[in-house]
Amino acid sequence: MVILGALVNGIATVIGGVLGLVFKRRVSQKLGDFLMQGLGLCVMLVGVQGMVKGQSIIITVLSIVVGGILGYWIDIDAAIHRFGDWIQRKLDAVFKGSTALGNFSDGFVAAMAILGSLQSGLQLDHSTLYAKALIDMVVVMVMATTLGVGVPFSGVCVFVYEAALSLAASALAPLLTDAVIAEMVCAGSLLLLAIGMNMLKITDIKVANFLPAAFLPIALCAIPGLM
Repeated sequence: MVILGALVNGIATVIGGVLGLVFKRRVSQKLGDFLMQGLGLCVMLVGVQGMVKGQSIIITVLSIVVGGILGYWIDIDAAIHRFGDWIQRKLDAVFKGSTALGNFSDGFVAAMAILGSLQSGLQLDHSTLYAKALIDMVVVMVMATTLGVGVPFSGVCVFVYEAALSLAASALAPLLTDAVIAEMVCAGSLLLLAIGMNMLKITDIKVANFLPAAFLPIALCAIPGLM
């Protein structure tokens, strides 16, 4: 099922919010930060597993360089933050007193959602969204201890936008060759490695600005001699 990863992510977010409300006296920010470090390692593992699927280092390098230039010029990271802040304001109006619902303005979380949905739609590989589901569950569990009953409902929004992205990628899949999909997954997985490093606070990369790199293999694989 194409939207399985999105569904699991949405449910995990709701569960995390409920657990935070039930065990609010036992869940601390310190525990949440510690668990996030472990999950950062897991995200890096998912990234490494996907990177080995690529067949052309030239395409990967060109994707990162050209995609990075495009993303930097557009400033996708800032756009994601603005969009996330807009969603949060809408949620705040519905669930009064619950700020920062779902961490929607976090650039690397949004990047992971896009890359995970891409993998779900193109390959029915939900591993990235499963990893993100655990991350969201931990984050929302900690948030719910202080922000109240509105937090679990952020899972609905998570499911909606990830399901839409997965279905869009699925519609695109029949138009792409296996080689193109493999290079897209490779470039996207390299960005997942960067996300994991950010989670461990090793780096502070604006991963969202590199998002075009995951799509550039569609054009680059058509150039003779690069494959």
